Amino acid sequence: MEPIEPTLPPTFGEPAPAPKKKVRTIDSLWTFLIATSVLGPFALPLLWRNPRFKWTTKVAGSLAVLAFTYFLLEFASKYLKGQLEMMQDMVDQARLQKQQGL
Repeated sequence: MEPIEPTLPPTFGEPAPAPKKKVRTIDSLWTFLIATSVLGPFALPLLWRNPRFKWTTKVAGSLAVLAFTYFLLEFASKYLKGQLEMMQDMVDQARLQKQQGL
């Protein structure tokens, strides 16, 4: 009968994995996304100062933020025009009712 050799855990003797470099909060992707949703294009300096992103990623992110801002402003403009037209119609109806009541 052969002697049983004790087995070691699989990580024994292997070098410990290098600790992850802690990402500063200001350089976090989540910080950039939240800032973009609140500040729009004013959050772009957070993207450009981040050393983790390549130049092409920064350009693509900038274009995406600018396109998102354009469509958001376009939507807001159309919405506000519609609201102003509706309010003008209400004022016109009130004037008409006032004239008819006199």
